[in-house]
Amino acid sequence: MGTWKLLVEGKDDQDFFNTYCGLTIGKNKVEVFPPKTLDASSGDGWANLIKNMPLLLGQLKNGDIEKLGIVLDADYPPDNSGGFISRYALITKQLELVGYIIPKKPIYGEGDIFSHSNGLPSIGLWIMPNHRENGMLEDFIGKMISSDADQQSLLKYVDHSIDKLPVTLFDKTLRVTKARIFTWRAWQNRPGLPLNKALNDGILDRNATSSFSAWLTNVFK
Repeated sequence: MGTWKLLVEGKDDQDFFNTYCGLTIGKNKVEVFPPKTLDASSGDGWANLIKNMPLLLGQLKNGDIEKLGIVLDADYPPDNSGGFISRYALITKQLELVGYIIPKKPIYGEGDIFSHSNGLPSIGLWIMPNHRENGMLEDFIGKMISSDADQQSLLKYVDHSIDKLPVTLFDKTLRVTKARIFTWRAWQNRPGLPLNKALNDGILDRNATSSFSAWLTNVFK
């Protein structure tokens, strides 16, 4: 019997989604892995995720993978072929070439699950943050931050601090969300709090991402 696999962009994503899948699907039922696992020479990131799609499709065909989900960031145009529409097209083009049935438009906000014309296992696709808008995992995380007064007060001060920076070395259009979440993590009881630990500790609320949970459950049911 093949395995259930969730392909993500990198190690931090892997740690976070290992915990998320454990809480949603059940511990150790889904193997979460980054592109580097498939090809150590190519590294991680969205580009290598897409580059290694043929390897995954081969594993689906020979039965090594029973169920497959893919999660990657939309990012922002025009940076690195970014944007929801661009990333969606890059993935679905490869899937369509090997017989997957691609709808005329994405299932916005709910995630897609593509069936195969010749009976290969279906493939799920979710593009962060919400399978609709441009953005990244950090936007998704921002929606999960606990409504606890201390956490919300801290987050508000993070936003204030970013607005008042005397010098901004990062691109505020493309990278402000990363700066926001990394700063919020740096100011926790454990500075640099890992996202999977924040999820386990209830600092991140999985109930705030019910659409993603529903998609994940449908991919691996």
